[in-house]
Amino acid sequence: MKSRLEFYHFDSKTLSDCGQVLEVEFSNTELDWQGVILEKGRSPHFYPNKVYTPYFYFALALDKELNWSAEKEGSLTSIKTVTDEIWINPPQTPFTHSIDEPCHFLILAIEEQVFLNACPFKLDGMKLQFLNNYNVSDDAIKGIMELFLVETQNKGRNGNLYLKHLLSLLSHHYIQHYSNYQDLNNAKLSSSKFDQTQLDKVEQYIEQHISHALSVDDLADLLNCSKFYFLREFKKLAGVTPYQYIMGKRIALAKEKLSSGETNLAAISQTLGFNDQSHFTRTFKAQCGVTPGAFLKQHI
Repeated sequence: MKSRLEFYHFDSKTLSDCGQVLEVEFSNTELDWQGVILEKGRSPHFYPNKVYTPYFYFALALDKELNWSAEKEGSLTSIKTVTDEIWINPPQTPFTHSIDEPCHFLILAIEEQVFLNACPFKLDGMKLQFLNNYNVSDDAIKGIMELFLVETQNKGRNGNLYLKHLLSLLSHHYIQHYSNYQDLNNAKLSSSKFDQTQLDKVEQYIEQHISHALSVDDLADLLNCSKFYFLREFKKLAGVTPYQYIMGKRIALAKEKLSSGETNLAAISQTLGFNDQSHFTRTFKAQCGVTPGAFLKQHI
């Protein structure tokens, strides 16, 4: 079976044929996992030359030892990889490899937006940066990849909610440890006179009163500050206005309810504090690109 992975020439943005040598023994091709590709297989060699993928790309080595070369700072550098070491490449990040010997792999590739949407962190407005990491030894990533493999072998029997949890686990761990997220978050904290404790207090209040009309005045009173001060400092820390934050929280909860099988849109809209079902539908479509009904059909 040929690989479904897509590789693109970095300069021309056209499809590359470098992945045609990948011989897939097992994959999730029969499962309706939108934006997620899992493949286990072998390759006699691999010569990608300045190509990129649209995925967060995790390749777990299944060989005892592999000797190969990768481009670093403009020249090929020799690399030795052993079993369970992982190569991680972020989307749109070019790479060049020279692998002259057979290799055995497990690849998990997740489309950029699917991966970022699964992350439980608040990423709005953040200019995240990721490194191309070779020979990563990370039991957490390895374990999550193996859970994806087991779920594929079991034909996705645990359903979309379980898949969502796996994606959330992986994106949480990866963004926490392999990006500049923490640095950006610390910069936000230092620029705002609010701190994380105050933001947590606001978030807890929003969650407890999500079915009610929430006003900026109520939130400002919660922190014993003026409305002007609250609006200014909240946006510095959260990166969005309080209204955007609350709507984002409501939509996230709505997606959870729809993914878990709740079908009464009127009840969901009322529970989450929307003015009416029409308001819920408009807001959901504006943020997710599809109506709640269409989202529900995709996750049944």
